[in-house]
Amino acid sequence: MSLLTSRRFGPLFATQFLGAFNDNLYKNALVLLVLYQGFGAVESPGLLVNLAAGLFILPFLLLSASAGHWADTSDKARIARLTKWLEVAVVLLGAAGLLAGSLWLSLAALTLLGAQSALFGPVKYGVLPQHLQPDELLAGNAWIEAATFLAILLGTLVAGVLVTGEGAVWRVSGLALLVAAAGLAAVHGMPAAPPVGAAFPPDAASSSASVGRAARLQTELAVSANLAARRASERAVEVAVVDPLRAPLRATARLLADARSEPVWPVLLAISWFWAFGATVLTQLPIIVRDHLHGDATVVSALLAVFSVGVGAGSALAAALLRRVPDLPVVPAAALDMALLGGLLVWLLPVGNGAVPVLGLAAWWAAPTSIATTLTLFALATAGDAYCVPLYTALQRLAAPERRGRAVAANNVVNSGAMVAAAGTGAGLSAAGIGADGLVALFAAGNVPVAWWLSRHAVGQV
Repeated sequence: MSLLTSRRFGPLFATQFLGAFNDNLYKNALVLLVLYQGFGAVESPGLLVNLAAGLFILPFLLLSASAGHWADTSDKARIARLTKWLEVAVVLLGAAGLLAGSLWLSLAALTLLGAQSALFGPVKYGVLPQHLQPDELLAGNAWIEAATFLAILLGTLVAGVLVTGEGAVWRVSGLALLVAAAGLAAVHGMPAAPPVGAAFPPDAASSSASVGRAARLQTELAVSANLAARRASERAVEVAVVDPLRAPLRATARLLADARSEPVWPVLLAISWFWAFGATVLTQLPIIVRDHLHGDATVVSALLAVFSVGVGAGSALAAALLRRVPDLPVVPAAALDMALLGGLLVWLLPVGNGAVPVLGLAAWWAAPTSIATTLTLFALATAGDAYCVPLYTALQRLAAPERRGRAVAANNVVNSGAMVAAAGTGAGLSAAGIGADGLVALFAAGNVPVAWWLSRHAVGQV
């Protein structure tokens, strides 16, 4: 808890939580307005929902190359402040779209929120090794993961509450602006985090009188070299920012090619599996509740809350068990736990039966398998976070300090691609007649070869 009250970490934690909350508040509110209140008067709401999800992810594929280079060559605290100003502007645009009833303006704002998140992504993980001690990294990553999932949960639940009844667009717009302003206030508490190696050598005049001409000349040459490096770095930033706008796919491909040649690449692949598996479970959960557990929307919300609390428990468990020292052999064990718990969750599900009436939360809780199902879902979320937290710490340790932002950016690209691939696989298998329970079972089984691969290649061990 001491980290949360420190200036080194507290403002970053608050900034991440508020930003993730706003992203999910706006995204889910827009989806619910389209589905339940006819916002935009579209003929195919389902298609639009999938389009909205894709538009939010798209900037991660297009802007991560620039975001990573920017984070490596500039003060990360300054970048964080600029991105929060951008969030305020985008939320104002989104509010205008909602209040004017303009679907396309609202979708444009959603896409820009994704862009803001893509620009901030390399900062939130890249800054931790600069502000925290090595033995604090695991705890810092655990808190960031807990903040993210808690914000996702709260943003989703609050969106559902705000879109009920008249005046929904006013409530959503007002809260989003308030949260953006709070995030802007929080980010100004972050201490400076200049690029690694940016400090200049001491001035020759400050040395003692015994320093000779040769030493002064050496210092001057070092200063000149640093100035030249800084100018080259500034030019590189300009190129990195402009080039992806001209050829974003080429810049992203170059970012991934660089990452593949570095020791951090297997860690990125391991993290991407967590996001593919987690996204699949969360996507299928509402369908499982409807078709197998026979619960209503309140049951979905309750189980989403259980999952999010489980993620927070996994963060605390990882930090406690590993005693704040990354011990990567725990990762394969966590993958096996996810396989066993995912299989147990599917085994506990009743056979789908459309004749069973839909149950509210109180009635569903009295069902025979409800407690076991809830505890299994909680344990699955806990195992998932115990899997990913040490990997994020390994990413920060294995990445070269001067390229840490680009490593995080490459991780964002790979994770986004993994989630898209998982969604595509799920859609294809669903079209082939495999139900939500079958999809979860297949992805749970996928944890077994992942655990074998992690153990065999000692992924991320430092």
